[in-house]
Amino acid sequence: MKKFALFISVASVIFTNNLALAGEYGAKCLHIASSKMRGCIVVVSTRQNSFEMNFRSDKYQKDNLRLRGNKIIEISSGEHAQKRTKETIGASLLLGPLGALVGLAKEKRTQFAIEYWDTQNKQNIALIDIKTKDSEPLKQELESLTGLKIRTTENPQ
Repeated sequence: MKKFALFISVASVIFTNNLALAGEYGAKCLHIASSKMRGCIVVVSTRQNSFEMNFRSDKYQKDNLRLRGNKIIEISSGEHAQKRTKETIGASLLLGPLGALVGLAKEKRTQFAIEYWDTQNKQNIALIDIKTKDSEPLKQELESLTGLKIRTTENPQ
């Protein structure tokens, strides 16, 4: 019985620490090939030094994204995120995905643009649209993971 109690105590500490070091958020993410926002799960783990963007649909699994924290160059939020997304992907895709940015503000939501170095060492961007009530914890985890301050229209740095 004492061994079981010890196991429960140790397990609760381990699982509590893991929860504090990884956040999972339901969101909508820009799927560049389809030019639309698609349901996704965003996972930020300081323990694994990773950022993940996993599409919910099996159809888009090949487009999931997993990055090390040091591959992230800049993080923007709100209108600044939309502006950075338009600047980064608008030129290369000739306005295709820009239609996905229209109508994001119908409910209280916040957008994050994650600029990163991809596997070909080219600058790329991921756009996340999340409920505003969940945005502050995500913001804190992204800043903790990367050491970067999130840019906003009010704080363009």
